[in-house]
Amino acid sequence: MTDAPLLSHAAAADPNAALRPCPVCGGTGAMLFSEAAWRGFTATLPSGERRALFAATLRAEPLLSFGAMARCAGCGLLYPARLPEPQALGAFYQTYFGNPGYQKKLKGKLRQRRLQLALLKPLVRGRRFLDIGCNLGAAVAAAHRAGFAATGIDLSREAIATARTLFPGPRFLAGDLAALPADERFDLVFCTEVIEHVLDPAAFFAELTARLAPGGLLWLTTPDAGHRTARAAGMAWDQIKPPEHLPLFTRAALARLTASDYAWRVVLPNPRKPGLEMLARRR
Repeated sequence: MTDAPLLSHAAAADPNAALRPCPVCGGTGAMLFSEAAWRGFTATLPSGERRALFAATLRAEPLLSFGAMARCAGCGLLYPARLPEPQALGAFYQTYFGNPGYQKKLKGKLRQRRLQLALLKPLVRGRRFLDIGCNLGAAVAAAHRAGFAATGIDLSREAIATARTLFPGPRFLAGDLAALPADERFDLVFCTEVIEHVLDPAAFFAELTARLAPGGLLWLTTPDAGHRTARAAGMAWDQIKPPEHLPLFTRAALARLTASDYAWRVVLPNPRKPGLEMLARRR
């Protein structure tokens, strides 16, 4: 099987010519590295390393090709020059192998989520909770225990089946946000380490915001592409791993998303790794 073309012929002289505008702010992107360079880099990694495994997936399925990775000159977002085909990306997540490792950390995740919810609960005006990309359901189980009407949703049917077995009390749904009733709203929404996986971050965030009740709280975490260590590492930064991670955010890129629909937001550095933790209240 031959590889998908990396960039258009128009990019032969200027590699930036083939880059689409930034999907968050519409700004101009400059190429950080090409897919060919990425494949060369991942060939130097141990065969069991996740980035090497994902690179093998890219070689086997050209419909997942990203072409190049760009950085927006305006908001700093890292984003792929070309989007994977949605069906191919959906198939990737149905065979996604992140769940076994997550299950080993489940007890620690439960403790962490219980502490977070204890701190957030006094700020929440209602008791309807949603975790988007809930994986095995640690946050959903912690919210249920804290007295919330808790719902978790995830693309992986395997993860949802496991969550239902582990935590029979809350509601778990397989799919995207469209799997929820159209008029259902929530008072607290968790979106932890999810937005970097989506094809269209602006559209995803708009749909997420529509699920928040007026005055509702959003807790969102994502890797920090603006962190000094991430910038210094370039393509070697361990959070660059297409097709799992597609858009990678900075503080400025998150600010763009929250500018119009949120009364306030607080963005904190993640104390454990180069990451962003944002708490925001919808108007």
